[in-house]
Amino acid sequence: MGVDEVDSRGHTLDNIYKCFRQFLLPKSKVLIQSASLLDKLKMHQQSSASDAATKIQGAFRNHQARLVLKDRATWKIHEKLEYASEQTEGKLRDMFEKLLNSSDILSPSVTKLLQKSGLPVEEKELLRLTNPDNIQVEANYRGPHIKDQITRSTFVDLIEAFQKRQV
Repeated sequence: MGVDEVDSRGHTLDNIYKCFRQFLLPKSKVLIQSASLLDKLKMHQQSSASDAATKIQGAFRNHQARLVLKDRATWKIHEKLEYASEQTEGKLRDMFEKLLNSSDILSPSVTKLLQKSGLPVEEKELLRLTNPDNIQVEANYRGPHIKDQITRSTFVDLIEAFQKRQV
């Protein structure tokens, strides 16, 4: 289609160009607008990067806070269970001591059941063999002698005897 030719709608190329020209911007305005668009794009990218960093930091802080709360709750449960088990153990010990102390009041069959240990045969044999009343000490033994419970001074005497090779 030449400059003077008319298309099917009756428009010449010159008329079409004039119509489009009103929508076209001068080159300087196009450069300014494209530069401002690039700046806006960079600013948007920077702001979206900082937004992403802020979101990641927030998620990390929330995660850390959840871990701290979980640890605190776990510790509280542990303390409560430990305290409860100590109380239960103390109550059971007191109850059995009272039962054993009052064994003369109870019938002989109940007393035998309370005093009869439920230990396996190996443990009974070990207790029998390691009973301090059954162990004979030689007359020429010159090392430390242990009576009743081990105290700090008995423990120190034992260490010194081992160092002097008396034991």
